[in-house]
Order: sequence, then C-alpha cells, then structure tokens
Amino acid sequence: MHTAINVLYFLCAILEPFIPSFSAKVYEQMAITRTARHELILQEIRNNFEAITTIVPTGHTIGTPEPIFREIKEAEGIAWKKQFGGKDQ
Repeated sequence: MHTAINVLYFLCAILEPFIPSFSAKVYEQMAITRTARHELILQEIRNNFEAITTIVPTGHTIGTPEPIFREIKEAEGIAWKKQFGGKDQ
C-alpha cells in the first residue's frame, strides 16, 4: 500500500501541468501540501528510482477518499455525441 501511495503522489506531480484539478484533488485527499519538491520530483526519481518508495513518509495518514471524477449520465453522453460527434452521428 505504501508503494502505491508513493506512485500515486509521483503520478500527480507528473500530471499536474496537464490536469491540475485532478492532482489538487488527490493531494487534498492524501493530506499532502504541495511544495517546491513537486517541481523536482521527476529529477529525484530519475537519479534514484528506489526513491519512489520514500516520497510519502511511512506512517503518513491520508484523508477520506472521495470520487475524483463525476459520473457521466447516459443522457449527457448522448447529448455530447450529438453535439460533438460530427455529421455521421
């Protein structure tokens, strides 16, 4: 479990420039405050891949898990398909 939490932290740091809202929600649920280390995490792991198991300290308490993404209802999907699906839809 500890390794999975560290990998999730690492993925959030990597994905933050592309989907910042996802990373922010995960950090909040993991009770992690974003620091300057986030900017250097890729370099840290590149130089020592075993460091991926020590990003989040042992004994860290995570927050309450909640859904990160909302459910897309079938009607919403159909409406989007009509709106964005092109002329063949």
